[in-house]
Amino acid sequence: MVTSEGADGRSFVLSDGEAATAEVGTMDLDLLWRNDTAPALPADTDVPAEVSFPPPGGVWVITWTIPAGTTGEDPEEIVASTGERPGFHSTESVDVNVVLAGEVVLELDEGEVTLRTGDLVVVNGSRHAWQNRSSEPVRVLSTIVGGTRTLRSLPH
Repeated sequence: MVTSEGADGRSFVLSDGEAATAEVGTMDLDLLWRNDTAPALPADTDVPAEVSFPPPGGVWVITWTIPAGTTGEDPEEIVASTGERPGFHSTESVDVNVVLAGEVVLELDEGEVTLRTGDLVVVNGSRHAWQNRSSEPVRVLSTIVGGTRTLRSLPH
């Protein structure tokens, strides 16, 4: 469901229906809301069905599923795959991810983290991969904000 407001400033439900869906490699995505520029309010709710990442300042809200025992791979290359290991990639975005159901392993250059239902992680343009090593599908809600990568490195 998406709300909006009219010229008189009164709020209302603008859309309440099924989300557009897309298959990306082994993952299913529901495209809930997006705006490819910094949102002007009230923001448009037209959600194109094509899948890519938002440009700088754009904001997307999606859910995605990785089936049991699989890697979140992307053969259609909507993300910049490194080719180092299955699903390892980076994006030009800050992704706020909340695990809605299941368990997923977030692989990083230095280690990995297991995330379970209710856990939240902000992937700040970092190189990573998603692995579902469990026997159940994992479902994640993500808010993705397009960014611009700089060449400076952050200490860790």
